[in-house]
Amino acid sequence: MNPPRKIWITWENHRRTTELARLLPDLTLYVIQMNASRWARYPYLLLKTLWVLLRCRPELVFVQNPSVVLALFALFMRLVFRFRLVVDSHNEGLRPFYRHHNWLLPIYFWVQKKADLTIVTNDQLAKEVGSNGGNPFVLEDPIPQMKPTADTTLKGTYNIVFVCTFEKDEPYEEVIASARYLDPSICMYITGKYQKAPPNLIESAPANILFSGFLSEQEYVNLLHSSDIVMDLTLMQNCLVCGAYEAVALGKPLILSDTPVLRNYFYKGVVYTANSSRAIAKSICNIIASHRKLEHEMRELKNELEVAWQTKFNEFTKILDRI
Repeated sequence: MNPPRKIWITWENHRRTTELARLLPDLTLYVIQMNASRWARYPYLLLKTLWVLLRCRPELVFVQNPSVVLALFALFMRLVFRFRLVVDSHNEGLRPFYRHHNWLLPIYFWVQKKADLTIVTNDQLAKEVGSNGGNPFVLEDPIPQMKPTADTTLKGTYNIVFVCTFEKDEPYEEVIASARYLDPSICMYITGKYQKAPPNLIESAPANILFSGFLSEQEYVNLLHSSDIVMDLTLMQNCLVCGAYEAVALGKPLILSDTPVLRNYFYKGVVYTANSSRAIAKSICNIIASHRKLEHEMRELKNELEVAWQTKFNEFTKILDRI
């Protein structure tokens, strides 16, 4: 069997990457991962990536950024293997979240400038790539295929799932505090490895906050499916959060951070909130009061987004053929 000529390499398992790779014709996805310190992990990841390139000798390579190390390595390997390079850049693939990492910006800009194509999720990020000399294309996440297999028994009269990974861009402390302003029968399930948060924050959480811990993919889908409401909040201004796409896929009303890019794309079935505890609690009360109406809007939104996305994806595949 001949090795694939179009490949996608990623160093983390991300739903956007998986869904896009599945939809692109004749493309093979390589997910290369290792749980270890960076001193052991990076040599392993780089060697495995080199092995894939040597084995496949591809004509077209996609990489997910982050990791910027992977994107840089792919650019250098392009000089050897002469492939075309497409970089799917998430927000932190364009600039660091923390300002004290801004010394890395010249590297980020160089990656954008040298890639044959940089995929981003919204027009604001496309403008940023263009201003840095890159060649951007806006392609939001496809609405994912999510198939629940069972109902998860939940405790509340209304149950909210806050999609969380306990990372620096998520206002999870405010979410936990917001539960104190709610009726105790309204329960919030917070996903992700809560062990990454300060222990006293977890231990002092109100009784209507429940931490799911890390879930398998199917357990996670079943939890979202069984909830009444999905919430996904971010401190980033130009970020289309993954949980929003997942809520659309399952027809669940959404609470999102009030940013222009989120308002522009997820324009139905949503209540928007500031990232403060009182504002989050108020948004929860508002979405419960309008739950049935927002469920109907979410079904409409799913259909509209799928049609619009397919049109854009067709344009994207034509660009790939040209490069």
